[in-house]
Amino acid sequence: MSVELVKEDDDPREEEAWIMGSNPDAAIRVRNLALYLERGGSLKEVRLVEGETGGWTVWVRLASRPGEYRLNIYKSDAPKVYRDVGRAIAACRDDFGYYGPITLSTERQPKGPVGEAAQAAERKDGVE
Repeated sequence: MSVELVKEDDDPREEEAWIMGSNPDAAIRVRNLALYLERGGSLKEVRLVEGETGGWTVWVRLASRPGEYRLNIYKSDAPKVYRDVGRAIAACRDDFGYYGPITLSTERQPKGPVGEAAQAAERKDGVE
């Protein structure tokens, strides 16, 4: 999946942000999301996922495109990771103008028997 800015000399529109593909593991860069929103696009849903190391990644659903997109940093395929959930929420509100509900989820597993059972179940289902 890639996000491209398309500029055609014959077209009266200067630039458009196109998000291509509907891969569930797809990503969109911060700059391209900002351009998409400036051009009248909107966010339908935001999900923050806490990684095993404690960092938070942002996943968005766009109003005009199917699928969920991970937010990547500018000019990179690496995810934008926030160390603090408060900063991630503030970015959604301040940078992207999203004031709807935000879902929080985690990839962390508890330590002890409960966590070991959850990890064993994931391995059984083929997820690691």
